[in-house]
Amino acid sequence: MNNLTAGIIIIGDEILSGKTKDTNANFIAKELIKIGIELSEIRIIPDEINAISATVINFHKKFTYVFTTGGIGPTHDDITSQAIAKAFKKKYTIDSRALKILKEYYPEGQLNEGRLKMAKIPSGCELILNPLTAAPGFKLKNVYVLPGIPVIMKKMFKSILKSLKTGNPKKINTINTNLFESIMASKLSNIQKKHPECQIGSYPYFNFSKKKGGVNIVVSSWKRDDLTIINNEITDMISLLGGKSFIV
Repeated sequence: MNNLTAGIIIIGDEILSGKTKDTNANFIAKELIKIGIELSEIRIIPDEINAISATVINFHKKFTYVFTTGGIGPTHDDITSQAIAKAFKKKYTIDSRALKILKEYYPEGQLNEGRLKMAKIPSGCELILNPLTAAPGFKLKNVYVLPGIPVIMKKMFKSILKSLKTGNPKKINTINTNLFESIMASKLSNIQKKHPECQIGSYPYFNFSKKKGGVNIVVSSWKRDDLTIINNEITDMISLLGGKSFIV
């Protein structure tokens, strides 16, 4: 495992019900790999205070960084801030800095009760500024709390990247072949055993209209700077089995 690890908590009943498709985890995962942080776990949980509190504490203890998305808006089911306050035994209160930001953003008379709720966060937090809709996220210990709306989340996540520790980026190569998994399985397993410092995954695909398929073999490693030897072993194996391959 890499020295720098992360966990993502996606919060929202709408994700679990299938009404909303999550894209935030995929975005965060790709950004973390670029700076050498290993994403170890993604968990999707409901809008329930106890579930959020328990999961946040669990991730806080396990990983270098924790990122949550969702549940910090103005409605009754936006309870992430309250749940995190409970998790860390912090006071859940109006933050004067967040309140100032919202007062400056909304015209006079439009800072209603729902919007005011977005200034209510656990005490002792660092704010994560929101360049699009003003309502900030926050950081408490190693937990970064972000909104669920992808366009806003992405902007805010980009702003915190420079504050994270960085490691060596993960090396990743993809080899495409027209062979099927069953033909390569045993030999691919042998190559994996020879190189335990790497991860070799096979991902089959099939084009039903063309009635053709194959496999994308993904070779990755946090420890090796060069994957050439393993790539060559896999492409040679494919050739000996009568298949074709190319590195994507």
